[in-house]
Amino acid sequence: MRSRLIAALVAAALIAVPVVAAPAASADSKVKTLVFTVDFTSTDTDLTTLPGDITYGWNHLVGPTRWGKKRADSVFLGSVDYINGSGGFGGFVTFTRSDGTRLSLSVDGWATSPDTPGTANTAFNGAVRVIGGSGAYKGARGSGTMTGYRKADLGSPVQLTFTVTVRR
Repeated sequence: MRSRLIAALVAAALIAVPVVAAPAASADSKVKTLVFTVDFTSTDTDLTTLPGDITYGWNHLVGPTRWGKKRADSVFLGSVDYINGSGGFGGFVTFTRSDGTRLSLSVDGWATSPDTPGTANTAFNGAVRVIGGSGAYKGARGSGTMTGYRKADLGSPVQLTFTVTVRR
């Protein structure tokens, strides 16, 4: 008797639960994978170093890239929180194509330096999320990855590649 009552209550609950369908992709939405390779140069930093080889602060980086067949400028406003040259970093990247179209990303990553003094030969890996854009990329959403390296110490040029799948 009790098991029939429980089964009846479960069945009633399942019937009462609304079914939510996933939204269908609009005929206007387009998915595109973009790859940006950038040699970033630091234009300004505000970094603090503490005993224990702790470094934190921010860095403003800029660099040219290609967006398809067009030239684009890149700006990376980044923050770092490193111990012995390794640790978390984050920030925002904006790509601006020569026609004024923009695509903006949020970056959440990790830097790994060799176990030697300084921050030379650092590898970078991270996840990116599309914040939005302008022009044909207005309302863009998506995600991707960022990889790269820095051959010299913190503040020197950084080579990064962003691979982003964008839905617009």
